[in-house]
This record gives sequence, C-alpha cells and structure tokens, in this order.
Amino acid sequence: MRMLVTRPEPAATRTAARLRTAGHDVLVAPLLEPLAVPWVLPSTLPQAVIFTSATAARLAGPQLAALLALPAYVVGAATADTVRAAGFAGVTTAGGTAAALFAHVAESGVTHALHLAGAERMAVAVPPTLRVDVAVVYAARLAEALPPAAVAALSASAPPLTLLYSPRTAARFAALVDAARMDRARITIAAISMATAAAAGVGWAAILAAAAPTEAALLAAAGLVCDREADSREG
Repeated sequence: MRMLVTRPEPAATRTAARLRTAGHDVLVAPLLEPLAVPWVLPSTLPQAVIFTSATAARLAGPQLAALLALPAYVVGAATADTVRAAGFAGVTTAGGTAAALFAHVAESGVTHALHLAGAERMAVAVPPTLRVDVAVVYAARLAEALPPAAVAALSASAPPLTLLYSPRTAARFAALVDAARMDRARITIAAISMATAAAAGVGWAAILAAAAPTEAALLAAAGLVCDREADSREG
C-alpha cells in the first residue's frame, strides 16, 4: 500500500521506517514544524513532570536539567524513550491518552506536577487533587504547501492513503489539497481521532478513523498491523 505520512519530524521518519519494513511505499510530508520557545522554571519545583509528547522533551532545552531528578509521567512508548534519553531515570508510561495520564498521576499521590507542553494542545480535565502548572516549551509552524512529490502522488491515478494526526493538521491538509486543485473525492484519509476526521471536512473518497488516539489504532483503522504502541497525535 502507498501512504502519505503527515506527522512532524522526527516521528514521521520513525513511522515511515516501520511502514517500509512492513513492505509499504511511504512518502513523508510533515504538516507541522515544531520550534522551541523560551520558558522559565516555576519558582517552586513540582513533585513530578508530565510529558504528553516527545517533542516537549526534545525541545525543552537546558532548563530540563533542573528537573531530571523528578519522576516523569508520559503518555506513550516513544515519548518514554525520548524522556529517558533526555536524562530522566524514573519514567512511568500510563493511560494512552492525556486524560488517563493525568488521572494516573493523581492516583499515584502526586499533588503538584509540571506539564511541559506545546502552545497548541487539547484541553484535558485535571483531577481536583492535582495542581498542574503548564510550561509551553515549543510551538508548531504549519506547512505553507505540500511538497511537490506529495502533490504528484496525490494527483496520480492511485493516490496514497493519507495519515492525519491532529485536527489542526487535518484542516491544513484539506486546505492545501484544495489550493492545489486536487480532487478530494479521489483521496482516502485515515484520522487519529473523530475530531481529526471532522476537521478534514467532507468530500473524501473515504474517511477512516482510529478507535483510540494512538498511531497503533490509526494504522489498525487503515487495515495495517503496528509492531509497537506509538504515542498519540503529533508528537
């Protein structure tokens, strides 16, 4: 199967490698570019650090050193790998979604945590016993156009299945397809959530939606087998 992977780097390359190993023809066209932004540590250090994306761990910068002795709670396996590589020794993976992760942090007895996050993120319900300070450590710039190879592939007689990882990038993909005067009715999309599918709009050849906001569920919705649980959405 031919596929177009739209998640940011370096996650896009990891996904492409796994899919190519399984025998698929893969194009990579990231629709977001994460960029580090300045941030400061809170005056009172928390009991724990929360990561809902690997990108936050990669782009947090030198301030991260002051937090390495704290336990880290993360939403997925790829984020756990990145957080450990950043120097955290105590890393707990839980939940599979941000809401489940926050609930697990509270259930672990933590009452004050620091969430290192991106500027654009989904609202998450925080348990009443848990105080969460948010430090925005990166922002994401949307792609201005699809790469020529992606345009050519999507315009071909058999367009690739396009994998979409967030409502923001799904809306961007739809806008870029329309701007390039491509026919939505010939393109099948697979979305990591119903919200992502909705953001892409209507008129596609088919819309496949994951049962859970993970790449494993996304690939399963596309009829593919995932070799390992992946993180949710863009990171």
